[in-house]
Amino acid sequence: MATYKCPTLGDCDKANSGEVFEIAPGENTNCPACSTPLELMAAAPGPKRPPVALIAGAAALALAVAGGAYVFMKRPAAPAVAQTAPAAEPAAAATPNGIAPSDAETKALQRQSEAGLMNDAAQQTEDSGSQAIANEMMKVAIAKMAQGKLDDAEKELEAARARAPKQPLVYYNMAVLRLKQARTDDALAQFEAAFMAGFQSYKEMDADGDLDVLRKDPRFVDLVKKYRPAGA
Repeated sequence: MATYKCPTLGDCDKANSGEVFEIAPGENTNCPACSTPLELMAAAPGPKRPPVALIAGAAALALAVAGGAYVFMKRPAAPAVAQTAPAAEPAAAATPNGIAPSDAETKALQRQSEAGLMNDAAQQTEDSGSQAIANEMMKVAIAKMAQGKLDDAEKELEAARARAPKQPLVYYNMAVLRLKQARTDDALAQFEAAFMAGFQSYKEMDADGDLDVLRKDPRFVDLVKKYRPAGA
């Protein structure tokens, strides 16, 4: 038999009391108190049985796994295939366009500027900050030279020189720019200014292909001999 209850709470004593009616199929399903059609109650859930198909599938999977393991154990192992990394593409030839200041140097200058600001050291803040900005300008100038935008590169280097007139790389990169502009005499003047400012990146200079057109020039040879420290 099915169980029913009256849904008219508040209007029917049977509904208010929560009385449950068991009614056989075909019998009257109206409330005996208010004649409202009774509401069928959901049957209490019983223990669920896994579907037969699910059981069969699980069994098949277990057999397949067991069979696969057996086959794996019985079959001779296939020879291992060496995993080789894909061949690296040949590196593009570096385009020489001057020497950029290192990121470490620029970050150190930025930290010095921040420290000066915290310690109320205005001159330290200004000097270190200006040198850090000049370093970034030089990077932009070098990128412009690589793109063949020599006028834009010159503007960046002039702005960098105005901010950091004692930075030797500013003069060095200006010298490289002058070589690209076929202004050899001006380039030599800029190289000397770089050496006088304390240029130290001689190994990088030796590898800079932009200077190849100048290396046999006696004037450049004499400059390097005059300013390059022994062993540098």
